[in-house]
Amino acid sequence: MSPSGRGPLTREQLIAAGTPHRRLYIEAAPGSGKTTVAAQRFGIQRFRSGNDPRAIIAVSFTRSATTELRSRVLSQWGPAALAWPHRIVTLDTIVCDLLTHLLSTGHVNWPAGHRSLTVIDHWRVLLPTTWSNWGPILTLDGDQVVARGARSADKDNRPTLADLNEALAGGWCTHQEVRRLLEMALANSSTRDVLLARLAQTVRALIVDEIFDANALDLALVRLAADAGLDITVVGDPWQALYGFRGARPDQVPALVEEANLVQRDLPTSFRWKSEDQSQLAHRLRAGEEVSLPQGHAEDVDVLLALQWNQLWDTGPHVLPLAYKSFKGQAQEAACTLLLSELTQRTFGGNATFHNDALTTLDIESQALGRLRPSLGTLLDDLAGTRDIDEILTSLKTVIGEESDRQIPRHHKTHRVRLEQLRARLRIPAAQLIPGLTAHQAKGREWDRVGVCLSSAEQGALSHGLNSGNEDHRKLYVALTRARWTTLAIAGEAP
Repeated sequence: MSPSGRGPLTREQLIAAGTPHRRLYIEAAPGSGKTTVAAQRFGIQRFRSGNDPRAIIAVSFTRSATTELRSRVLSQWGPAALAWPHRIVTLDTIVCDLLTHLLSTGHVNWPAGHRSLTVIDHWRVLLPTTWSNWGPILTLDGDQVVARGARSADKDNRPTLADLNEALAGGWCTHQEVRRLLEMALANSSTRDVLLARLAQTVRALIVDEIFDANALDLALVRLAADAGLDITVVGDPWQALYGFRGARPDQVPALVEEANLVQRDLPTSFRWKSEDQSQLAHRLRAGEEVSLPQGHAEDVDVLLALQWNQLWDTGPHVLPLAYKSFKGQAQEAACTLLLSELTQRTFGGNATFHNDALTTLDIESQALGRLRPSLGTLLDDLAGTRDIDEILTSLKTVIGEESDRQIPRHHKTHRVRLEQLRARLRIPAAQLIPGLTAHQAKGREWDRVGVCLSSAEQGALSHGLNSGNEDHRKLYVALTRARWTTLAIAGEAP
């Protein structure tokens, strides 16, 4: 009766995984074994009809989630389950495949006539960028891909129009731009029909994990798959939808369930709760009842969670947050993140949250990072002592410059503060430090004892009862349902 796949499935898990219905919505509570059920569903559909050569495809929204699901399928069903064309990939991979099909058939035309693309995460990996809200975007002029200058509401690292056009002529693109182009292509009925036929010819069944994290394009693709006659399984929990900042539209999922005639099967039983108190807490939160948490201290828990990174840094030096704040892609920020990552490696054996983003921003590959790490370690040792912060920042810039061509600007007070924060943690014995994460980073994970740092507004929300239609309430729900045994409120301290 294990959600991890190491034991027999429960009756409700078997019903969800093995239902004969071709269209299925599985609503899964925290710790209910949804990944195991999704893996079972994949295998059942994979081997149900041996004469149909079309693919069974499962998708999620992050590489880590698809890696975990792929591992479960291989463990439960063996390598034959993932023999081509059957696969488990990110939804971005499917988006790229569909745009490539439009290019290869001439329904969309790329600059210089490219029929396939090299897709990267960010333009800053390839091109010099400027932090600005003005820059080029891709659009469709008829069937031709073109770049035009435009002003955006938010600032970002953006290349010049001339540099972007040169990259396009070389067959380069980013995942964000691929998604933008496919969304425009779907708005054209004739192009949509081409994609509809492509899915019908090549795919038999689609399984979508974390459906409540889907944005408008993601949901449009699921609708397209349903219109193409595919078997559809979507899995998720409306209480754990956290990605509004990425454009997620959890409010549109019920309409999708109705339009695609999805039959609902629930996984309400959690295997996470090891105490009656924790089980009751989860039940009361979901029921929208008033909740008051017992108080505790950082040394009482295994991890501290909060809705914002700054709450974690303000809690005191016994907490080592795994990021300074949400990553913006600036070079100095990336350099400081690599130093934080060196400390989290020493302390917890793992990288800081935005470690890979920092490497991307600085264009540093794994071999170069290996050469950098001894110098980063020396800088941490200096930081633990009395060396001047500005001197350390200058040395950090020099060290990074040995492996990166990215220009790191002059020192800023923000980066001085970050190193001061690290210095405070370096003066605490490593064994007494606990990791700090936001609810976003904690989603899908669990610990025995969890501390939660609550603002006065968040305490007020708990006293009135949570509402699944409010994203901040959903973040609280996720943070408060990570513990196996105990969830405690941890008050802020003076650093």
